[in-house]
Order: sequence, then C-alpha cells, then structure tokens
Amino acid sequence: MRSEVNLVGLCCSVPQLIVYSKVKKMKDNDVLEVVVERGSSQEQDVVMVIKKFGIDLVYSDEGDLRRYVIELPKARPRGLP
Repeated sequence: MRSEVNLVGLCCSVPQLIVYSKVKKMKDNDVLEVVVERGSSQEQDVVMVIKKFGIDLVYSDEGDLRRYVIELPKARPRGLP
C-alpha cells in the first residue's frame, strides 16, 4: 500500500513519532512518502528515524520541501541471509 504523510508545520517530537509509528506498521512492499520542510529540525528528526530502521534514504526536492520515500522490500524467505 502507498501512503503519504505531510509533516510541514509540525514540530518537536511529533514528526518523529508519526514516522516511527507508520514505519512500524508497514508490511512488505508498502511505500510511505514523507513530506518535510528542507533543512528543518523536523527533517533531521525524520532522517534519524529512517536510519534507525536501516532504510536507505531516497528523496526528491520540490521547492522548499523534501519528499522521502520509504519502501520496505519484500521479505526474504526464511533461512536465507
């Protein structure tokens, strides 16, 4: 499933908590797009959460905004590294 979270204007720990909660609920092949203000503290918070989950940072810039694409790959079969 593909979903989007717009965090523009949010501050403190709210962006972190939203992204953390959404990523924890993601299933194989789900995609989450996260929109933040470029260069803001909320962007730093979101990047920290994405890295905590070991997800590659993929983003695009749209003016003053940055869109992160978080994608969980299909799970590997059991027993494979």
